[in-house]
Amino acid sequence: MGQIYEAHASLQERTKRGQPDWSKYPELAAELMISGHPMELMDGDAGHVPLTWISSLLDEVIKKLGDKRVFVLSVLGIQSSGKSTMLNAMFGLQFTVSAGRCTKGAFMQLVKVSEEIKKDFQFDYVLVVDTEGLRALELEGNATLHHDNELATFVVGLGNMTLINIFGENPAEMQDVLQIVVQAFMRMKKVKFSPSCVFVHQNVTDIAAAEKNLDGKRRLQEKLDQMAKLAAKEEVCDAECFSDVIAFDVQKDVKYFAQLWEGSPPMAPPNPGYSESIQELKTFILSKASQSAGITLSQFKSKIDDLWNALMGKTLFSVSKTHLKLCSVQKT
Repeated sequence: MGQIYEAHASLQERTKRGQPDWSKYPELAAELMISGHPMELMDGDAGHVPLTWISSLLDEVIKKLGDKRVFVLSVLGIQSSGKSTMLNAMFGLQFTVSAGRCTKGAFMQLVKVSEEIKKDFQFDYVLVVDTEGLRALELEGNATLHHDNELATFVVGLGNMTLINIFGENPAEMQDVLQIVVQAFMRMKKVKFSPSCVFVHQNVTDIAAAEKNLDGKRRLQEKLDQMAKLAAKEEVCDAECFSDVIAFDVQKDVKYFAQLWEGSPPMAPPNPGYSESIQELKTFILSKASQSAGITLSQFKSKIDDLWNALMGKTLFSVSKTHLKLCSVQKT
């Protein structure tokens, strides 16, 4: 739908009699989004954000709802690490789940804050952004690294909070992904953005093993500090440890999840411990979110435009007192 709309918009052709009115597409998509359907934010096949379509879509959402405040929750992690499953279980969403590359690009979905708890929050909706897995097997070589860096920077920049999903307990296996994540946060620091993050270790065999988990947290902290130093050199930024890049408490901001299934699928029953972990994480996220004012939908729309143009090299990041200011530059 978005591609058809952008194609027609670029041609600026009038709709002929008997043909569908493509100008109505954003309104239809807005109704779907408001009713709880996920909308594509980044085209995974093309690796492109259709700014004209997204802008028109969000304009229609604003027309229907008003310029509501949203808390943007995004997720990053390697392929098939259970990102979409976690979000679906946490908020009752409808993101696609399967083995392999089930999510392509990035999708966003609105979750309304219920009237019972609305008084505790300064925003009206949680806007959840689900992303495709990093290190996708379908992408190879330098293209993978470039794509992952682009996706991570974009998603981290959009989110008020980003969930970093790690499959298993060994952060050493996540070294290159951690570097991508740290570098993305460092870029946000340079433009005075201050998103928060939570690391989620999924598929942990014994989440109650305190000593083992403490050791895992220590190793994760060491790895993050190491990645921060490497990223600081690339981004020409002063940072000796990960805490210099973003406010992060390894004791509070690292969560361990039990396995989803008790045994081997497809006959294995769901693990009750997984549901308990989901509920604990949701409570933790909401407690942090209650301290945030979020952003308005119009600010979110501008943020998408600014971030994507910056990533495409059409603009340069620069610092402004209140928001991300982007200075146009001519390509040589």
